[in-house]
Amino acid sequence: MLNIIGVLFLILSYISPFVSPAKSWLMAFIGLSYPFILILNFGFILYWILRLRYHFLISLIAILLGYNQFGNLFQFNTNVRKLPENETLIKVLSYNVRVFDLYNYGPNWEHRFTNRNHIFDFLKENDFDIIMFQEYVHDKTGAFKTQDTLKTFLKAKNYHAEFTRNSRNINFFGLATFTKYPIINKGKILFSTHGGNLCIYTDVLINTDTVRIYNIHMESIGLGAEDHIFVENMINIVPADNEDFRIASRRILSRMKVAFGRRALQAEKLAAHIAECPYPIILGGDFNDTPSSYVYRQFSRLLYDSFTKKGRGVGQTYVGMMPGFRIDYIMHSKNFETLQFHTGKEEYSDHYPIWAVMKKKD
Repeated sequence: MLNIIGVLFLILSYISPFVSPAKSWLMAFIGLSYPFILILNFGFILYWILRLRYHFLISLIAILLGYNQFGNLFQFNTNVRKLPENETLIKVLSYNVRVFDLYNYGPNWEHRFTNRNHIFDFLKENDFDIIMFQEYVHDKTGAFKTQDTLKTFLKAKNYHAEFTRNSRNINFFGLATFTKYPIINKGKILFSTHGGNLCIYTDVLINTDTVRIYNIHMESIGLGAEDHIFVENMINIVPADNEDFRIASRRILSRMKVAFGRRALQAEKLAAHIAECPYPIILGGDFNDTPSSYVYRQFSRLLYDSFTKKGRGVGQTYVGMMPGFRIDYIMHSKNFETLQFHTGKEEYSDHYPIWAVMKKKD
């Protein structure tokens, strides 16, 4: 019976990307749980094999039915393709930099520049052609330099920055796209959000072709400090005897439900914009959602995921609380081919940087 229940939840997780969380938030939770449901079913397979029972076929067949979803989660690409010579290659980075660690203050509330400088060094070493920053910050006083300094050493000196929030009219927060290619048009897609989320698009000229770069940061759950402490200490809490557990669980659940619904609407709006775009497309950003989600499907039905083409392993991009999820992506239209994909291990933010090397098809 338990095996049958596990298989039913696995099948529901296959359905969840097709159901908007704005209509059914429960399906979104099931989709989020897909990796754990998958592991449970692998456990059933092992159990029945050890007992020499054919019942292992129940979970095995269910897993094979969802092969595509498994491929979005885990990739076995082992070959690192040698990059062709005498071709125009495009090296694209997407990186949620968590405001370059602006709020990691030292004694007497002085700025600490350690992680910001580490990020700068990483950018210098890798020499990207297109850089998409999420949770970008610009300090107009120059006390915590980002924008001005980036322009001094990046090959990608042309930039498009949009801000949705500011602190005391000093620190401005938003998105930024840097590129070595000439920028010929800029725009933004506004969302109904309380988190300052946004999508910007930047039209650039690569050789003689216009290419549109979408840079997006979608709705986060918005957990507070007390929520993070709660999750980190869950293992030491006895749920049945702890009122704080019930209160914190309900609060986090409520915030997740709201975030699921908002991301769904944001994804639909951006997907409609992409569908009308007349140019080849590169999309990067922090979706704040997994490959088993409705959000991911809105884009993967229109664009190719660079990770599924050339990535390896699970491609974890989130470093913070409840790590292990891939929530950052680089995608592109059929006009491009991904030659390499990398997930960095630099822990200078709560996200790992991801980058792809691609070429434009003839």
